[in-house]
Amino acid sequence: MKSAALVALMCAASGVPARAELHTIPVTPASTEGALDPASPVWKSATPVSLGLQRTPLLYPTDQPVALDISSVQVQLLRGAGHVWVRLEWQDKSRNSAELPEAKRAWQGGHLVTQSEATDRFSDACAVMLPATTGPSEVYPALQMGDAAHPVQIYFWDATRGTAVMEAKGRETTRRTGKKFPAQSVWMEGKWMVTLELPEFAAGTPLAVAVWNGEQQDRDGRKYFSVWYKTQ
Repeated sequence: MKSAALVALMCAASGVPARAELHTIPVTPASTEGALDPASPVWKSATPVSLGLQRTPLLYPTDQPVALDISSVQVQLLRGAGHVWVRLEWQDKSRNSAELPEAKRAWQGGHLVTQSEATDRFSDACAVMLPATTGPSEVYPALQMGDAAHPVQIYFWDATRGTAVMEAKGRETTRRTGKKFPAQSVWMEGKWMVTLELPEFAAGTPLAVAVWNGEQQDRDGRKYFSVWYKTQ
């Protein structure tokens, strides 16, 4: 009998919604105070769960094979006051982020804008993906950004650009909604600790995580990803 993880990966590759019994992540009731701080003592009450990560296949002609530098991500969940806080922690020996200067108009004319010098840099990042319709379900969206019948919402954090809420209905359909959400991050001693404040979702909602390693030139669909996990 195939494991839930294997079934989910096979379904993701074929674009078919996954039907499998998933491993669960506990969601701990908590007060709102301090939950957005990755170092807050409130996180000691939340059970940590280690999610194994896989790498996407090579996507671009210039891509080179890379090592599995980030094999897992630790996830903790807190619920309270209409929100769910997600704390992600993973090993990353390099901190890849940059300060982006504001684009300035060139003297040659007001229609010209100086290009940022940071466009060829790759930032560390992470994301949490949820079905657009939350709650328990026997059918889960495909891991490749959902599908037309089972769209997803993606809460994306970038070490350089901050947060963004995205929507998708399958591969190459991801779009930004223009919305942001609160997040805090700390990189210390070769480790990222990131907390995300999401709107509350019902128990039983599946959740998947992605991580981008800037040092390995991860961007767009080139990333690390987990299978679906059910929240309690």
